[in-house]
Amino acid sequence: WTEVLPLILCSHDENFAYLNRKDDNATAVKLSNPKTLEYQVVRTSLLPGILKTVRENKKHALPIKVFEVSDVAFKDDSLERKARNERHVCAIYCAKVSGFEFIHGLVNRLMDMLHVKLVPASGEDVGYYIKESEVDPTYFPNRCADIFLRKPSKSSNSSTVTSKIGNFGILHPNVLEHFELVYPCSAVEFNLESLQ
Repeated sequence: WTEVLPLILCSHDENFAYLNRKDDNATAVKLSNPKTLEYQVVRTSLLPGILKTVRENKKHALPIKVFEVSDVAFKDDSLERKARNERHVCAIYCAKVSGFEFIHGLVNRLMDMLHVKLVPASGEDVGYYIKESEVDPTYFPNRCADIFLRKPSKSSNSSTVTSKIGNFGILHPNVLEHFELVYPCSAVEFNLESLQ
């Protein structure tokens, strides 16, 4: 795997439309006076930058395996600066076949290295579990999964708290077309800070 470090700014379309996502006007930090169309928002996902990197390197030998560990930003009116950063990890596997099993294996390996164990979806065991995603327009239908983390509760009401920390799957053909990619790609992205 090769680490990449794209810029934290991207275009509004790359952050939303190119990933088949809708802008709710409450998520992305937008620049009030962007100098170019390429730098309109602070990214809310690592996917646009990493997909642009794959696009610029698509003539290299397959498979292309790249990852990034970096910050994304979200609006947060509860803070004085009105925004917060989150540390995410994202990886893409691009080859002549989708490589879903490589990304799934990478998720399991990363969690193992971070000392987070795989647990059943039902139950109260602390760890992570994977569940088929209902609908995520960034990924091919029925070819994506959500990553959930179950942690000990800080309150006395329940013993554990479960939250969705990310997802992975085969990228939708429209997403690949927007980034001018002809080979299928699988991707994973999740919030690293939630594991603390």
